[in-house]
Amino acid sequence: MVKFREIIRLHELGRNQSDIARSCGVARATVQDYTRRASAKGLNYEQLEVMSDSEAQALLGKQQGASTPATTIAFKDIHQELSQKGVTLALLWQEGLDRQAWTLSYGQFCRRVRSTKAATSCSSTTVV
Repeated sequence: MVKFREIIRLHELGRNQSDIARSCGVARATVQDYTRRASAKGLNYEQLEVMSDSEAQALLGKQQGASTPATTIAFKDIHQELSQKGVTLALLWQEGLDRQAWTLSYGQFCRRVRSTKAATSCSSTTVV
């Protein structure tokens, strides 16, 4: 089980991500993911400490559930929004989590966006 409370506690103490990852025995990307999710939801260690694991995981968007099928994500809209100034994949991913449009991890979301972009750019090129 991921030590999400300890990750948030150490983050609030000002520890860097690499130290937190090493201390908790998780990948640095996991630390980034949990701290990003907690920040987006305005959650701190004290709030997470009084919740059950399932409540905290649900608030952080990490509840176990069926993965979102790639066909239900409007990748065309995502690619259009990315062309706007100040729009990032992380921002779009967090907005989707907040709307409960998907339960994908940030890495899964990025891979799907990149693969659809590659697929659309390959299909629009012509070979002479």
